[in-house]
Amino acid sequence: MSSSTPPQTRCIGCGALVPDLPDLYGPEHAYLGASPGCWQLYNETMVRGLSYSSYAGLHGLAADTYMVQHPGVSSPQAIQSVAAHLIGLYWALEHHHSFEKVITLRQRSLNKLYVWLEPPESLGALTIVDVANSSDEKTYVDTVKRWAQSTWEAWVAYHDIVKRWAHP
Repeated sequence: MSSSTPPQTRCIGCGALVPDLPDLYGPEHAYLGASPGCWQLYNETMVRGLSYSSYAGLHGLAADTYMVQHPGVSSPQAIQSVAAHLIGLYWALEHHHSFEKVITLRQRSLNKLYVWLEPPESLGALTIVDVANSSDEKTYVDTVKRWAQSTWEAWVAYHDIVKRWAHP
């Protein structure tokens, strides 16, 4: 009996090789630019992370990272999402704030009028696939941190804009 690898496709957002799942139930997300297989992998991987005690506090960092790696196309929802999640990465990675503090700080800046930031050609060297392939808790946690940093660095052309948005 041979085991077969399920068909794979490139995610329309992050470019990772992910399961090629049919979009049977309509769009997987209203404005997120993610292929169905990538969105499913993200959700399964985040649930797995919740079983790790050292992952506490990193769930928000992982969510912010995934969202800015899948910015979608310019729409009011996508503009707000990218801005909010880049602001989250800014506070977490540049100022080392906890997830709870990031939420508080982000809330203070969400009443601004944002503009579409054209996504960089590369959205980072790591993707949710790297996190999903982590073999143990330590590797998982370390990979989430490296994934977030890699993604934040991919948006370097907009760091000054994000910093202005983050400060009311």
